[in-house]
Amino acid sequence: MTDRNSRLVKAAVARPLSTRQAAVESMPYLEVAVPIGFVGAAAVAVFVLVLDLAAGQPLATPNALGAAVFRGLAFDLGTPISAINVFAYTLLHSSIFVVAATGAVTVEYTLTEKGVPLATQCIGGSVLLFGSLHMSILTLMLLVNAPLDTTLGPARLLAINAIAAAAMATATYAAGQRRLARRQSH
Repeated sequence: MTDRNSRLVKAAVARPLSTRQAAVESMPYLEVAVPIGFVGAAAVAVFVLVLDLAAGQPLATPNALGAAVFRGLAFDLGTPISAINVFAYTLLHSSIFVVAATGAVTVEYTLTEKGVPLATQCIGGSVLLFGSLHMSILTLMLLVNAPLDTTLGPARLLAINAIAAAAMATATYAAGQRRLARRQSH
């Protein structure tokens, strides 16, 4: 064992961390990324709920997506609402957004350390988030054999991903500003 590793082991034994502290110290981005992922997921969920309510079919979209992904059924907004379909798809949906946010926050931390202004990062991050989210939903739709032109519609998919990217980029920018302010005050 190297001297550095030996010191780390001795320090860990001398000062055991709680599970949460250990996770935050080993992956500091997650503490920031998880809430940002939930911001993006919530922004999309609210937008889709408003569209579903306007069509007179509350929860039809997450229900149809859940039935397609988890039960192998064809995507159909007329599928009878099932709490399990909606809940399962909501968990998958939120997880995808947390993964995307983890990437965004990792990039933000790295670029901030290299001196790239947060405003520049926000613009670039929006484009990257939009692209990654759009590819995620297209991949998911291909995996469940959903017709891309009739399932959610191209305009709706573009709007959903633009809203999510804008919400997540804004939340990432705000988190970066708070982190920089804390760093400058110390």
